[in-house]
Amino acid sequence: MQGAYFILNLLLFVGTSFVFFVIPGVYILAIAFPKLSPWEKFIYGTVVGLVLFTLVSYLLLLINFPLAIFVVYAIFDLVAAKQTLALFKQLTLPSKKWGMVIVLVFALGILGQLLVIAPSGTFVEGALVFWGSHAHDASWHIALMNEMNKGFPLQNPVFAGERLINYHFFSDVAPAIFNKFLKLPALDLYFRFFPLLESLLLGASAYFLTKKLGKSTLAGIWGVIFVYFGGSFGYMVTLLQGRGVGGESLFWATQIQSSIANPPQIISDFLVLTVLFLLISFLAKPKLLPGIVIALAVGVLATFKVYAAIPVLGALAIASVWRLAREKKIDLFAVTLTAGALTAGLYLPNTKASTAFLIFQPWWFVRTMVVEPSRLNWIDLELRRQFYLDRGGVRSILRIIEYESVALIIFFFGNLGTRALGFWQAIGSAKNYFSDYFSQIFASIMIISFILPLLFLQKGVAGNTAQFLQYFLLLFGISAAIAISKFLGKIKNPILGLAISLAIIALSAPTQMAQIVDFYKRAPFAKISPEELSALSLIKKDFKSDTVVMTPPYNQYVDLKTAIPDIWDWSDSGYVSAFSGKETYISDIEQVDVMGYDYKERLSFQEKIFLEPSAQVLAEKLKEKGISVLYFPQQLKPKADYDTKFFDKIVENRKVEVWIVK
Repeated sequence: MQGAYFILNLLLFVGTSFVFFVIPGVYILAIAFPKLSPWEKFIYGTVVGLVLFTLVSYLLLLINFPLAIFVVYAIFDLVAAKQTLALFKQLTLPSKKWGMVIVLVFALGILGQLLVIAPSGTFVEGALVFWGSHAHDASWHIALMNEMNKGFPLQNPVFAGERLINYHFFSDVAPAIFNKFLKLPALDLYFRFFPLLESLLLGASAYFLTKKLGKSTLAGIWGVIFVYFGGSFGYMVTLLQGRGVGGESLFWATQIQSSIANPPQIISDFLVLTVLFLLISFLAKPKLLPGIVIALAVGVLATFKVYAAIPVLGALAIASVWRLAREKKIDLFAVTLTAGALTAGLYLPNTKASTAFLIFQPWWFVRTMVVEPSRLNWIDLELRRQFYLDRGGVRSILRIIEYESVALIIFFFGNLGTRALGFWQAIGSAKNYFSDYFSQIFASIMIISFILPLLFLQKGVAGNTAQFLQYFLLLFGISAAIAISKFLGKIKNPILGLAISLAIIALSAPTQMAQIVDFYKRAPFAKISPEELSALSLIKKDFKSDTVVMTPPYNQYVDLKTAIPDIWDWSDSGYVSAFSGKETYISDIEQVDVMGYDYKERLSFQEKIFLEPSAQVLAEKLKEKGISVLYFPQQLKPKADYDTKFFDKIVENRKVEVWIVK
């Protein structure tokens, strides 16, 4: 019965996605870019449809009238359905020569991505289990979905009473709408349904862009191979260190295939590819409607992933100014200006201007890559650098330059892996930097996304700026795909060509394979017990939406040594907010810190609450802060004893207690 329920929900998701994303998006793209092939209109139209649905939903959420989305799209689909359905009749299967290869690469690629996310958020013996960082990340995103369903202005679910700031939340808008009105389970939407769609769009957008740039189906196939299977050379280091095959992000950059566990990241990946694909047609024949579509896609990037918006807007600014100065053409400049205005209109109202987003810290990633025990652990190189730095003199400076150059080269090629085969293709394209505007945009995105993490860290979680490298890897993979397809096209012996192809794949895929193996060879990282789920469900059903919950401060020194740790024992997260549907006074400190909130006073208050010996004082302090629910695992009880004069105990089991302030 549970399996049938899942299938029905999946079919509902597919049907609704077709209505909300495919029909409107394909219709718009067919009008704006009529010369695209049917498959190109279908894939990139779906991306445009997702963007449009998110933007329209957000605007309707702002006026607290999200239900109108059904009226808007009913009218839209009535207008668009006939033309869109006619287009589907034009879709043809791939040629016999490449058809099976394309299907196989896509099937294995999508399966590989789903294998490392779909098992999370499932039940094992009544407990909800998670692998990797999914317990933390899913808790945050599901909590955001809950807040969206309450209405705007959007509140921070883990910092009660404060407006959400400095966060790109657009990836949660569509799941929130699907959850609220279609009653599709949030766990399925986050771990299974949207990842399936996003994985397909990632591979397909890479395929058609690379096919167009490389002018061959083979180039497109290699483009798909690199987004699904391309990894770093980290596994070579871990093998030499005797740690087996691993090291996906040993050189700091998370690989493209891992973006499946990060909704803002994977959406921004295929959105960047879509923008680049549409720019090819626009630059060849600039027109108003195509320009509006591109401006829309670029303008929402910051609210999906600000790390994508910065290099893309930067690259467009460079190319548009150069085009304006060189040819006195304002078309690209107008697109860039419109996209910038939309970015400002969407992002700035949800941003606290006083908060420093980036911290200038040059070479931090390179230096830590060299010295960290979990990475290269090359202490000798760092000691030599420090020796010559202290010694001074011209010869010492030359030595330092030598060591820093070695580290930078390792950082560059280590992150790229076999994508480095696109180096000469990238250099060749760079020769057209000042004469071809698309090449200028393409190269500028790569350059900006590589240089920025060499110079800046993010406040809160320093390593987050490594996410810039995602777009460097993404586009370098396209360059590699084109280079490999050209090289293989010159080989007359098919057996030799196949052998070279298999060798490249064998050198590319170990980190992805190791990720899958590591995922399944160990127990889940964290769980929410049946007892906790029951307590959270009670809070969700029986309390008002504006209820504030106090939870214990995270204690990293508590370790119950269980096979599958309870989520509160594993990490600090917003799971109570996610699964109770209520805001917590303070939790998930890392996320709160990243967004720039001043949380120290609240954290201190939280710590004092659980050390307060008097039940009366405890109740009074909670009331002062507007907190009505005290939620805690049995191992993290407050110091005060339960007193019926001041509290009602609504839950008490072997795992958790819930007290209500009278």
